[in-house]
Amino acid sequence: MKNIFTIAVFLLTSISTFSQIELVETSKTEVISQVSYVYLEKKGESDYNFFYKNMNSVSHEYVSFSFKNIDNDVDKLYQILSNGFKEVPRDPLKMKANGEIVWLKYTYDSLDSSVTLTVEQYVSTDPEIKTVSRPLTSEDVNKLFNK
Repeated sequence: MKNIFTIAVFLLTSISTFSQIELVETSKTEVISQVSYVYLEKKGESDYNFFYKNMNSVSHEYVSFSFKNIDNDVDKLYQILSNGFKEVPRDPLKMKANGEIVWLKYTYDSLDSSVTLTVEQYVSTDPEIKTVSRPLTSEDVNKLFNK
């Protein structure tokens, strides 16, 4: 009888401590702003995600890069993006965000004297697959950062 009782207690204890499903507490997310298929999301106190729809994919899934707003990095990102419209760099700008490499490609259209920005990333699992955002204007960037 003692053996059965001991085995029953052991089984009940092992089931409750090694359960396969448990809830994990997550940080609250809030969409700060959105422009068409691009949006900026705040997660928790200082984490931000920059989402854009991948125009190179048939399914147009959302792709993102994240960063922490440690030294006013949200404003730094806005400055980097908006300065590109003024300077129009010939080659894409390479930016590192939380370990991810993000390319900022500015294109000048001589027909209507406009500049557009596309955000590009290579998928880490397959470096030959590139994700590309829809073209953004300077007004889109201002709206995205509430400026």
